Amino acid sequence: MEELYSETYIKEAKLTPQKKIQRIGLIALAVILIAFGLLAAITMGTVLVLFVMVVAAGIAIFFVPTEKLSYEYIFVDGQIDFDRILRGESRKTMKRIDLSKVEVVAPEHSHHLDAYAKRMLYDYSSGIDTDQHYIAVYMDEKGLIQIRFTPDEKMLHMMKMKSPSKIKED
Repeated sequence: MEELYSETYIKEAKLTPQKKIQRIGLIALAVILIAFGLLAAITMGTVLVLFVMVVAAGIAIFFVPTEKLSYEYIFVDGQIDFDRILRGESRKTMKRIDLSKVEVVAPEHSHHLDAYAKRMLYDYSSGIDTDQHYIAVYMDEKGLIQIRFTPDEKMLHMMKMKSPSKIKED
């Protein structure tokens, strides 16, 4: 039997509003820390406070969400890997799921997802409102979770071939 295989690459996913707010807040915090450090260094005459504030600002900047974020989904014979790619350099597998543990995969606002509305959501989608996003409801060690992603037609077809009753396309 032929192996089912598909790759979908989501180039530079759009940051969610929460991530944008987090990004702006952390950058503002870094600027405030450095300004406070400079002010304290001038008024107290010590460089130690400035050094501490610069280190704290550096730590804050480290946690700033990157704008160069891509996702790749790899479907191989019933297993899907959701990989995050930062700045085109660093790749990390965020989730690996098996269709045998999936309850349903349906378009984002499908009535098939109504029973799962209050579950934790992991967003590995393009973030673009006009794209067709799907939700996979999956049983992991924490219980049922939702995974939002943006598969292409080939991946949907392969998933449907592997597990036709779980993939909804209404």
